[in-house]
Amino acid sequence: MYTLGALLLSALLLGAVVSVIESVLHLVGAHGAISKLPLIGAHLSLIIAVGMVWWLKMNPIAGWGVTFADEWMTYVANGAIILGMIPVKDAVINMVNKGLRA
Repeated sequence: MYTLGALLLSALLLGAVVSVIESVLHLVGAHGAISKLPLIGAHLSLIIAVGMVWWLKMNPIAGWGVTFADEWMTYVANGAIILGMIPVKDAVINMVNKGLRA
């Protein structure tokens, strides 16, 4: 249960981090150039997620006993899973909001 909570909070943090980085890129005028790069532009959110997990040394999926042979695999897998949790986080927040109004 704690692992799911950690993943949801990490997805919330990732949403904020992606928003700030994209705002800074727009401010400096680099967002257009970066978005046109073939692999980087299409997967910028994933790159930011992996960078966030690496920088914060996060490993939330270790709570389920998931381990990898190399450290870089752990960062990439955790970043991808946290990025994939953003729609789940949105659904949970929507569910809580509907429950509080009922």
